Amino acid sequence: MTVTTAKKMTFEEYLTYEDGSDLRYEFNDGELVEMTPTTVFHNDLMMFFAFFLQSEINHSNHPYCVRVNSTQIFTGKRTRRPDVLVMTLAQKKSLGNQPDILHEPCLLVIEIVSPTCRSVDTVEKRKEYAQFGIPEYWIVDFLMGTFSVLSLVNGSYIEKVYREADLIASDIFPSFSLSMNQVMASI
Repeated sequence: MTVTTAKKMTFEEYLTYEDGSDLRYEFNDGELVEMTPTTVFHNDLMMFFAFFLQSEINHSNHPYCVRVNSTQIFTGKRTRRPDVLVMTLAQKKSLGNQPDILHEPCLLVIEIVSPTCRSVDTVEKRKEYAQFGIPEYWIVDFLMGTFSVLSLVNGSYIEKVYREADLIASDIFPSFSLSMNQVMASI
C-alpha cells in the first residue's frame, strides 16, 4: 500500500521519517510504500538462506556478508528491501554508522515470491535489479516449486530455472550444493 503525503518526500526526509508505528516502508519516487508483514513460512526461508549462505561464506573464506530483510538498496528513485542479500565486507564497512542503504549493487539478492506480490517479485524487481547492475538475483517460488537463478549478462538477466532435485548453480557461490528439494525440506 502506498502512503500518500501532502507533498512528495525527498530521499533525505525518508531517511529520518518516523510515524510512531512499527510499520516498515520502501521509498518510491517521493512516496512511502508500506511493506506487508511476512509469514512464518517466508521468515523460515529467509533464515534458511541466511544460514546456508553464511556457512558457505565461512567455509570458502569469501569476503562477503549476509543481510536478512534489513539492508535496503537505493536504485535511483526507489529503495528495495530484499528478503536476503549478500554484499562484500568492503560495502558493509563503507556503510559505517549511517542508514543501512546501499547506493551501489550488492553481489546477490534473493526474493521469496509472495502470493500477493508475484508480479513485483518476478517482473518489477527483475527489471530494477538488472538496471541497477546486481550480478545475481535468485527468485524462490515455493508455490510453483521453482528456484530461478538470474545472472546479469550485458545488462540483462539470463534465467535458469531449477526444480526438485536439480542442483542449483551460482556464479557468486560456484562451489555450493543445493537443490529445491533441500530448500523445501528445510521448512
